[in-house]
Amino acid sequence: MAKRRIIKCISCGVYNENLEFCKNCGAVLSFRKRREQKVEAQKKKRAEVLKMQPPNFIENLRSHPNMVYRITGAFLYSSFAVVSAIGAFIAWLVFAIAAG
Repeated sequence: MAKRRIIKCISCGVYNENLEFCKNCGAVLSFRKRREQKVEAQKKKRAEVLKMQPPNFIENLRSHPNMVYRITGAFLYSSFAVVSAIGAFIAWLVFAIAAG
């Protein structure tokens, strides 16, 4: 025996029994369905925002068709990684000395 659920539509106010969509206006009644739709909409919005962001200059160089530009992009990318690693080591060293 199925559980009887009577849900009032948040759009039109009609009471519906054991339905996921309103029989009057077609609005979603199920809390789970509304949450799933909201999550999907947020995922799509995040994906659109990521597509709108311009690519990084170095990433453009690394994917350029010209070999000279690709090598330059790889060199700049590697240089940035090395400088970041040196900076992280210096920060660790300063905090290690201060804690000691």
